[in-house]
Order: sequence, then structure tokens, then C-alpha cells
Amino acid sequence: MRAAIRQQLINKISKIQERVYEPHAANAKTPKPYLVIRQGAEVEDTPWTNFRRIMEVWPYLSRTSFQGVDGMVSLVVAALDKQLLTTENGEVFSCVYLGNAGADFVDDGWDAITRGLRFAVMALQPVSVAEAENDPWLETLAIWTEALLGEAWTVYRSRWPLGYKRPAILWRIAGIQEPGESLGAVALKVRKTLAGHVLGTNSGQEINAVVSIVQEMTKAVKIPLDLTTRQYMTVDDVKGDCQSDPLARGQITLTLSRIVRRPIREAPILKELLGTGNIQ
Repeated sequence: MRAAIRQQLINKISKIQERVYEPHAANAKTPKPYLVIRQGAEVEDTPWTNFRRIMEVWPYLSRTSFQGVDGMVSLVVAALDKQLLTTENGEVFSCVYLGNAGADFVDDGWDAITRGLRFAVMALQPVSVAEAENDPWLETLAIWTEALLGEAWTVYRSRWPLGYKRPAILWRIAGIQEPGESLGAVALKVRKTLAGHVLGTNSGQEINAVVSIVQEMTKAVKIPLDLTTRQYMTVDDVKGDCQSDPLARGQITLTLSRIVRRPIREAPILKELLGTGNIQ
């Protein structure tokens, strides 16, 4: 992954003249500007993102103005953000810009100024036919979201696919309450918790989508699951957190419920009845 990221930066940013290094390879005498790639400490593996790693890119420039750093940052983000890259082994992964790794930094020892940039690297895999079969609740929620956000948005189910597009939202089932809350002898209330991951083309678009979904969910109260049989999902709770990691956790937490018939337990057939012949 690191080699593919390095090559992408070399191909897209002519100003660095192929000067992309690992931390140990650069020093105070290295001609500027140049980029340093560092692997972050976070490593995750989730069903919806597959393998996920944090990579950092640090542009080093001569000690002039941080406006120069701003310009280099824009070039790095444009080169990596939302791009699909391929390793020498043919593995496909995607880079998503997460923001700065820290404040602007003056490196006195190297006579340079810099700022770290954080990217999430997701090793995406093709979605098989079996994996594409969705829970009815999840499918209904996805269709509802498509109608709300419009054609500009793509709504994915369960996991991010290869070549995913932005703006997009991913809905996945985060939890199921089984066997369900008892509502007497014949009914149960089943609850499912779903997570919504919103990826916009910019942070403003993401925030607006999160707010819109939360507000409309609160107004809706019920979402039709099957109009022909008059089945509905009830919105028990919905929360939005625009500061949450859109890839690892998602910004929306939604709890839906349905009242269903309690499963009928079949008793063994009574084959023989014995008695004494006396009825009192």
C-alpha cells in the first residue's frame, strides 16, 4: 500500500520531483519540497470496510510561509482522496482524507515547516451475490433514504463496494434484539439498531445530509415496510453525531422496531388418554 501511495503522489504532484520518502530516508539536507509517508497507529478490520489502516502524509517545505504548505496540502488531498489504487499484487484499496494529523509544525532541526495529513486506507473487496442479499428492513431504509436525498446520492447496503461513489451513505445492521420484547401471549416487539455512514464530497455536505436524515426520521415516526400488508417499522430512536468517524462508526444511529406474532410452538400430539373411569 505504501508503495502505491508513493507512486500516486509522484505521478500527480510534479513539484516534489519524485521526492517522497519514509521517515528514516529524509534528513535536514534533503532538497525541499518533499513528502514523508508515515503509517499511523490505528489498524482496524470491519465487515463494512474490510482492512482499514491510517496513513499520514507530511509535506516539508522551506521556512517561508504556511501558505505554501496550504498549497501542497491541496495537491496531496487531490491526489489521494477518494482514489482507487492498486498494489503490485493486484490488491485494490481506497484512500479517504480524514483531516490534519496535528497543528502546523516548525522543524528547527530540518529548517522546514510542515503539517500532517491523515488518510484512511480501506482494502475493499468485490461484493458477492450472497452478500448483496439484504435484510428487508435494511432494504426499505435504503429506498427511503434514496427518496429523501435524491439522485445525486448513492445508497449502499451492508458494506462499501469497489469503486464506491460520493456523495454516498452506507446503512448496515449494527445489532438485533432477540428474541424480542414480550407483548403478551401472541406478540413480540423486535428491535434492530442500524448505523448510517455518510460520505459527502465535503464536510458541509455530510453535515447537511446527517441533519436532514435525523430530522425526517423524527418526523416520520413510521416507515412502510410492506404497504400491501400494512406492515410498518417504527422509529424508536435516532441520533446524529457529525463528529463521529464516517468510516469506522458512522454518524447516524437508528433504532427501528416492529410488532410481530409470537412463534407458535407445536406440542406433541396426544395419542392416548388413560383414566380410572370415575368422574367426581
